[in-house]
Amino acid sequence: MEENKVLGILKECDALLEGHFKYTSGRHGKLYFEKIKVARRPDLVMELGRITALQMEDIKDDFDVVCAPAFGAIVFGFATASAMNKPFAFLQRDANGVMGIRSGFKSVVENARVLLIEDVVTTGGSVREAIEVLNGLNATVRMVGLLVDRTDGELKLPAPYRALLTVKAESWSPDQCPMCKMGIDVTKPGSSGKKS
Repeated sequence: MEENKVLGILKECDALLEGHFKYTSGRHGKLYFEKIKVARRPDLVMELGRITALQMEDIKDDFDVVCAPAFGAIVFGFATASAMNKPFAFLQRDANGVMGIRSGFKSVVENARVLLIEDVVTTGGSVREAIEVLNGLNATVRMVGLLVDRTDGELKLPAPYRALLTVKAESWSPDQCPMCKMGIDVTKPGSSGKKS
C-alpha cells in the first residue's frame, strides 16, 4: 500500500516527530511532520513525486502546470512535475508574509489549469491562500495533491484534493491544549514565513 510506503519514507528520514508543537496555523499538537528533512534524500523526494504522479494518473491531462508554495512543498511539487512531465512554478511569501507567485513564473500559470502540491496540511489555510493567488491570475486549481492530510479526510478546500498519507492528528487552540495546561514547553519547528 502506498500510504505505508510514504510513512516509511518519512520515518526513514526522521521527518515524523512526537512532542508538543505549535503549527503554522497557530494550533498545537503532538505530531509534527518535519517534511523538509526528506529533501536530504533526493531519491526519496523523487519517489514521493512518482507516487503522487501515479495517484493523479487518471486526471493528468486535466493539468497544464504543477505549482507549490514555498518553501517546504517546492521539492515535492518539483518532483511531481518532473514525474508528470509538466511545467513547474512556485508561490512564495514577500517580506510582509503575503503569498504571491514567484517573479518570472506568472506567464507559466496565467490562464492555466493547475495541480497544486502542498506538503502537510492541518487547517488548509495556506492552500486556500495559494488558490486565491492563482485564481487572481485567472488560473484554475483543478486538484490539490497533499503529502500529508492531518485531518483524517475531514479537510474542506475550494478544490478537490488527494493525499498520499491521511492521519488523524489532533490539534488544539493554545487555550485548549492539554499539553499547555500541563506546563509542557512548546516547540515551533520549521517556518513557512507565514505571519501568525
